[in-house]
Amino acid sequence: MSVPDYVAIGRGIVADLPDLLDRRDASGNVFLIADRNVGGLYGAATRQSLEAAGRQVSYQEIAPGETAKALTQTSTLYDWLLAEGAERGDLIIALGGGVVGDLVGFVAATYMRGVKWAQIATSLLAQVDSSIGGKVGVDLPGGKNLVGAFYAPVLSLLDADLLLSLPPRQLACGWAEVIKHGVILDCQFFELLEARFDDPAEPDLLLAAVRRCVEIKAAVVADDPLDRGFRAVLNYGHTIAHAIEACTGYQRYTHGETVAIGMSGAAAISRRLGLIEPAVERRQNDLLARAGLPSRYTGAAPEDILEAMTRDKKAFRGRPRWVLIEGLGEATVGSEVDLEIVRSVVSDLHE
Repeated sequence: MSVPDYVAIGRGIVADLPDLLDRRDASGNVFLIADRNVGGLYGAATRQSLEAAGRQVSYQEIAPGETAKALTQTSTLYDWLLAEGAERGDLIIALGGGVVGDLVGFVAATYMRGVKWAQIATSLLAQVDSSIGGKVGVDLPGGKNLVGAFYAPVLSLLDADLLLSLPPRQLACGWAEVIKHGVILDCQFFELLEARFDDPAEPDLLLAAVRRCVEIKAAVVADDPLDRGFRAVLNYGHTIAHAIEACTGYQRYTHGETVAIGMSGAAAISRRLGLIEPAVERRQNDLLARAGLPSRYTGAAPEDILEAMTRDKKAFRGRPRWVLIEGLGEATVGSEVDLEIVRSVVSDLHE
């Protein structure tokens, strides 16, 4: 497996941003967008680096959090780009985690019918998941990522050293997606995590995790670039996760926390259908717990979760397409599951 050409992975490579952009023929004026939290840490330094390389930079900050991924925010950014004189030959850069990348990528895909964009992913979740594959989009009140596009960046810069400033909860959020990659497609990678997971902020482990997850996801995306088939394997845990997020207003949990809960649910369904032994479910959930992730949810009624799942963008005729496992590293896509089993599992997940 290989890393896509638009991806740069390493430690300390954010200092090479101007050169990395030049190598990818990403010229023009720069429109840099960050959320306020990340902007306070890296906004000024990123802008100075680009300006020192001769780039003209306009800078904008947005509110942090999933609620920023909304059509109202895209409208605000369109107005800002227009006022700043952004043209189709310019470059928009997203500085931040998955929310900023999804939002800014969608703005880039739709402003003037497409402007080049790049992202500097500052969260583990973004580095191992949303920065790869070209999916961009925003949420609607009824569900997550219901408006979007496929629009790959010219550069995804994944500097593992940026992850060292993450609060423990945000780091744990990313580890959910890392563990997911092992559970669905790479048993050896899962076993490596089991053996080495003593310090979730260990720099070399983070770098190795980012690189392996990018390789795994890139291979899946190459096989199904428009998400019409096997790429759905990456949604393991997400059917329940997206419903919990929608029902709790995107405020109560991080995305990774809901993915961990959803993985617990998907493994429980797999066990009840006889696809896996209880030991497989236990090993998955034990590693999630070691990462500091929850396996149960509060703040929403099980019936509301079930109803929200019918609005999932991958549902077919109101019924979820389940990603389940037949063993560690062995996922299966599109499973039909009896509603009573789903209802029972979703109820068991509720505290």
